[in-house]
Amino acid sequence: MDKKKYKQEIPICFATDDNYVPFLAVALASLFDNASKENFYKVFVLTSHLTEENMNSIKKQAVENSSIEFVQLSKELDKVQNMFHLRDYYSKETYYRIFIPNLFPQYQKVLYLDCDITVLADVSELYNTQIHGYYVAAAQEEVMQTFDVFGNYVEQADGINRKEYFNAGILLINCRRWRNKLIAERFVDLLNRYKFRVVQDEDYLNVLCKTNVKKISLGWNKTSYKNDDFDDKDLKIIHWKINWRPWKYKDVLYEEYFWKYAKMTDFYDKLIQMRDSRTDEDKKKDELLMENLSRMAQEDADDPNNYYRTGGKKGLFGSIFTTILTIIKFRKIINATIFRRKK
Repeated sequence: MDKKKYKQEIPICFATDDNYVPFLAVALASLFDNASKENFYKVFVLTSHLTEENMNSIKKQAVENSSIEFVQLSKELDKVQNMFHLRDYYSKETYYRIFIPNLFPQYQKVLYLDCDITVLADVSELYNTQIHGYYVAAAQEEVMQTFDVFGNYVEQADGINRKEYFNAGILLINCRRWRNKLIAERFVDLLNRYKFRVVQDEDYLNVLCKTNVKKISLGWNKTSYKNDDFDDKDLKIIHWKINWRPWKYKDVLYEEYFWKYAKMTDFYDKLIQMRDSRTDEDKKKDELLMENLSRMAQEDADDPNNYYRTGGKKGLFGSIFTTILTIIKFRKIINATIFRRKK
């Protein structure tokens, strides 16, 4: 980056596997289309592995005032991947955001974005949010406000008011404070002590960051369904969650923005085919997934041994000495030079 030419460098992290590359391409197309020419947008794609073809397709999205770098986490990190709790469409890459401050010690703050988004504003505005004294800046999780079963879950199982529970798909991370407060290490410790089933990485982040979150406008993380309390003129990032996804269904709210940017990628035809080839059986699976998620939320809310009622002590795996050794071991891994970068 030519520091004389650009006003500011904006570091941005995504995390993906090959399955989510089409959505990442759309996200990048929209991000760069709305980016200020005054800034330089430095994108890091965290992954375990991507095909050469997919990496080339992603690199095509770069513009003059941007760079795209692939951070391929080494096999060392894969050795502890069995610690990560996974289900449905979750992959281990979803947990990588937690280690961003440790992987990038040169930054005081970094913007993390999920792949399944469409950007309609300049993300430098979000990046420049003042977060001194906070771990992260994030928007409230809209789903928890809309569906009582999930609102009750976070209050009764996580011990967090549903209005305070944030979505972890768009995060401005205060890397310096994150490192100083050992959030990654505390995450590893908690991961060994308690298993969240419902929202997994989001639950962990919410309980770890509780009372240390700077609220941002819902416009920066809007779910693609109608909310009478939301004014569309404030729409800045659309987050395609759960079953409100245009590559799965037609007539999804705001879908025109997704398809506009999909046409700028190598994946437009594939995404159209993905949507149009879905069967009634596929749609039934989506319904069952939502039903199962709701059932788990209710079960965990009622569980006398849930996180909130036990203080996260359920399943304590050993002595304090063993816990410390585990944290030290993992800290060495995430702070070591254990990843290869490929531009």
